[in-house]
Amino acid sequence: MTKNIAAGYRESDERREFRASTSGMLARLWRNDVLRDFPDSAQGKLAELNADIHRNMALGGILVAEEHGGLGATLEYATVAAEELGAGLAPYDLLGACMSAHMLNVVQASDRDLWLRRIAEEPRPFVFAWPGVDSWWNIRDVTPASVIRDTAWARFTYVPGLVGEPFLAVPAQRDHGFGVTLIDSATAVDRISVTEVPSADTLRAIGHLVLDGVECTYLPVPERAFTEAVMLGAILLSAEMVGAARTCIERMVEYGLLRQQFGQPIVTFQALKHAVVDAAVDFERARASVYRAARRADATSVDGSDGGLGEALMFARIAKASAGTALRSAAKLSIQLHGGTGFTWENLSHRYLKKWVTGNELFGSADAQRRLIYAQAQSQVS
Repeated sequence: MTKNIAAGYRESDERREFRASTSGMLARLWRNDVLRDFPDSAQGKLAELNADIHRNMALGGILVAEEHGGLGATLEYATVAAEELGAGLAPYDLLGACMSAHMLNVVQASDRDLWLRRIAEEPRPFVFAWPGVDSWWNIRDVTPASVIRDTAWARFTYVPGLVGEPFLAVPAQRDHGFGVTLIDSATAVDRISVTEVPSADTLRAIGHLVLDGVECTYLPVPERAFTEAVMLGAILLSAEMVGAARTCIERMVEYGLLRQQFGQPIVTFQALKHAVVDAAVDFERARASVYRAARRADATSVDGSDGGLGEALMFARIAKASAGTALRSAAKLSIQLHGGTGFTWENLSHRYLKKWVTGNELFGSADAQRRLIYAQAQSQVS
């Protein structure tokens, strides 16, 4: 077995211990080799697998304060968890819980405490209903739910995490003000419609969501909180892709050392060796970008300045673009390096490529993010 390339990354002892405990516990709960027996049509199992990982690891409450039953950690630690989940192709959606927790953390209302505890303790997933194809991350660029008194109507497309009967945190508008609408979908099944959207990555449920007069809890939130929440989700998604890229590289090196041609390991041939190194460089660049974005987002939520938010957005967009590029190159090379077996169902390389296909489009593709990075940089110069 090759040495985990994550071990060479500089990080604090505390974070290294958290990474080791997270990956160790995940290894006991989930083995990605079972994916060979996991058909593309097995969407019904996602809720069960998601709940099992949540019960045993409690990662959903990682950004929830300890007083509400959570772990009380920072985004940087959530990013570590997301990377390990991505590395193992674990069928657990951390994004919705963390995005919802961030929204509730900025709310000044007594009703939020119950919902924070639900995020930390309930086995059912939390979904932050944001259109997955949006790359702008601004509440004014989407159509929020319409709330009259305590009843909500909405239509959202391409929402990630819609599996089972989740709790919903829905961006909403009431009386010309923005807020978040909280819904237990299990109590309103006749008023909620979810249309499953086929996606390449069958381990991430995506669907269109319709609310037709659903009773809800409405909490007003600052407008910038929506941007922060989606930015947070993009960082965690980037970390997942970085973790997946890491595993692709480790698998390539391991196989390349075992597979012999002309009496020597194939990975020692210059063409393959240089290609793997190029993929590793993309990975290291993306990984550094992701953790820089996480630290900047943590600092922004503390200082609360709009200037800080602009810089945090820039870092998050760079992370999303870099992570997409890293996973694409690593997954494609993994299929090629494994030769004929790389194209088969039994080889997991196709799963990592499918993860890139879906993850790259969520919250804006790498190309879309580069255009926005350029536009933001130009506006700062002019």
